[in-house]
Amino acid sequence: MLSNRLIKQFRYFVCGITILFGGQIDAQTINNSQIQLNQEQTSDEKYIPSNIVKTIGHYTKEDWAKVIDETWGDGLPTSRKVEIFDTIIKNIDQKYAAFFNLEINLDSLNSYYRLEIKNGVSRGRFAGILSKIALSMMEAHTLIKDSYVSDFTKILPGVPIFVIGGFVNNSRFGASLTPLPDSSLLVYKALPRNALNLEPGDIILGYDGIEWKYVYKELLDAELPVKNNWAWGSTNESMTHCILKSAGLNWHLFDTIDIIQFSSGDTLHLSTSLLTKQSGYIWGNEQLEIPGVPMPDFFYENYVTYGIVEGTEIGYIYVASWDPNPLLKISNKFYAAIHSLMYDYETTGMIIDFRLNYGGYMPIAHYGYSLLFNETVTKVAYDIRNDVNDHFDMRPHKFFTPRLFTIVGNPDSFYDKPIAVLTGPGAVSNGDWESLRLKFHPHVRTFGKPSSGAFTANSQSNINLGDPDFFFMLTDGCGYLIDDHKYLAHTGTEIDENVWLTQEDVANGDDTVVKSAIAWINKTSTSIKSFDEVQNLDFHLFNNYPNPFNPSTIISYYLPSKSKIVIKIYDIFGSEVATLEDEIKSAGNHSIKFNAENLSSGIYFYQMKAGNFVKLKKMILLK
Repeated sequence: MLSNRLIKQFRYFVCGITILFGGQIDAQTINNSQIQLNQEQTSDEKYIPSNIVKTIGHYTKEDWAKVIDETWGDGLPTSRKVEIFDTIIKNIDQKYAAFFNLEINLDSLNSYYRLEIKNGVSRGRFAGILSKIALSMMEAHTLIKDSYVSDFTKILPGVPIFVIGGFVNNSRFGASLTPLPDSSLLVYKALPRNALNLEPGDIILGYDGIEWKYVYKELLDAELPVKNNWAWGSTNESMTHCILKSAGLNWHLFDTIDIIQFSSGDTLHLSTSLLTKQSGYIWGNEQLEIPGVPMPDFFYENYVTYGIVEGTEIGYIYVASWDPNPLLKISNKFYAAIHSLMYDYETTGMIIDFRLNYGGYMPIAHYGYSLLFNETVTKVAYDIRNDVNDHFDMRPHKFFTPRLFTIVGNPDSFYDKPIAVLTGPGAVSNGDWESLRLKFHPHVRTFGKPSSGAFTANSQSNINLGDPDFFFMLTDGCGYLIDDHKYLAHTGTEIDENVWLTQEDVANGDDTVVKSAIAWINKTSTSIKSFDEVQNLDFHLFNNYPNPFNPSTIISYYLPSKSKIVIKIYDIFGSEVATLEDEIKSAGNHSIKFNAENLSSGIYFYQMKAGNFVKLKKMILLK
């Protein structure tokens, strides 16, 4: 079920960018997509290798070559393989639009691999060559694969498939990883019943006594067929990050896994066979839970969530997709989140988190941006490949004009407080674009790591290779900055504060990137910053937490001196529902719990009176 949802999600992603860039999606394309989905509903069971032994040791390049040849057999006749390969190279040469900022010699790749294919290769080896070509283009919108091998083969111990991309379901490993500066892998969250007893703060070193930062290079050199879990990086930095964080998803290639326990400092060498029965559900989003803010539900595609960071006046919005699918209503949800944090709460700042964003349709963000911006902003545009004989000759896209990129601000609405934008290698395609475009807001500062670098798209339908098992999606356009017409392919969004998850913070349940963003907002904002920092100030009524709530919530307030305090609850019609406080309180911070167990869902108001101070705020009971 999960793999089907991801397949559907990726199809929406491809269709969304096709619509965005003016491509035509005809009935046949939609029908083919549905056929593909139907085929993949049983993809896990479509091909199960029977000749793989479960204990494989640490293979050399030559050993891997033998296993690859034996796993899938001969495949298509040599002449058809050559024909498919020639079609791929020809289309890359004539249509690929992301040669900017990329070091590649296409002629050398063509000469080397075409000769090998012409001399005869197995199906597995041919799939590995296609993966090599796709990786060489280093672009999230360029995918080349034998789907039967890369997608439909059940991954069992010993099956020679290299999994790249951990930004999806990590349940096979039972934990989620992110790279540390030394390229070891930090466990930032783990399932309670993890087969390896992993806990946040633990470190994954590698496999079979070799560090992963060396092992993965051996796998790339051996040119195993690649299973691309959604998308890979489009810069050297984001590609390396993507491969490193995929370490846990490749346990099937090794006998033992090497772990440093945070709690004891011990180094363990455990059998990977323990993971054969791993179950549960965990996502590779590189974000930790923030009290007061619901996390997106990636499985059920609830991609936009928001709230107030507990103990602060800081609004927080997650946006994990800009999917144009109308059923997801992302445009409306993003607008509602912005509107609520601007007009329903007295926020001192805002955090917008794109660290995992699957991309989609750029204008989806414009509805919300109309509240944040008060001016029209036209800074970026898009070209497509023009001359088939010149890799760098481009022309404007017919439909994707600068006007479509333009942010139309509302002169009557502007967020004049600090906005922290969080991004990283998991922000791909329109995740890249929105990480960049929000930087044009005068109060934005970016935190995290540079985004993926996929300022591109596939605006045409996918290229038909004449066989339903083979899939070819090609990047044929590239965005640029209008001021200097500098193409952005293979360049990530620049970061103001380069910061990432640390072992100590993760072990304590803290998100290092969010901590840095909050510290900046608190330092920048001239308003009351947080519950703990209120000292010698006027009366203050904080936002309740949680909100929405069910059935209880905490209301907090600050008194600069000993005072008579009255706090009452009212319904939407102004009728009094409850009196929470009516007494003299000492100076300082106070909190009281409101239990609405006997009330129905709806909007309620809480009012605080203390001397001449009167303040009313809104809260939502959602059962």
